[in-house]
Amino acid sequence: MLKFNNTYQNHPYKTRLLDTEIYARRKSTKGMSQYALAEKIGVSRNCIYLLECHAHIPKIETIYDIMIALGFSAEERGAFLEKYMDACHKDKVFQQEHEKELAGAI
Repeated sequence: MLKFNNTYQNHPYKTRLLDTEIYARRKSTKGMSQYALAEKIGVSRNCIYLLECHAHIPKIETIYDIMIALGFSAEERGAFLEKYMDACHKDKVFQQEHEKELAGAI
């Protein structure tokens, strides 16, 4: 039986940001396969796969390790972290609104 994963549905802003800024950068970096990235940050290739297919939202420490491995500058890391915090807030608001809809409060 397939397990339905709704990480993308529950965290649309974080997921989109990770897609456009982190995962896209890995894919466009020559020679940076999932396996190569996994080796650089000390996780399994399967871990990178699960992150990129939205099975999990990575911890901020893992995101930071990935950014270092992909060559993000200090400015790029700072800008991303600001966007990530904004996405966390937007996801929280999104989830609260969704819960109200489900409860029939809206």
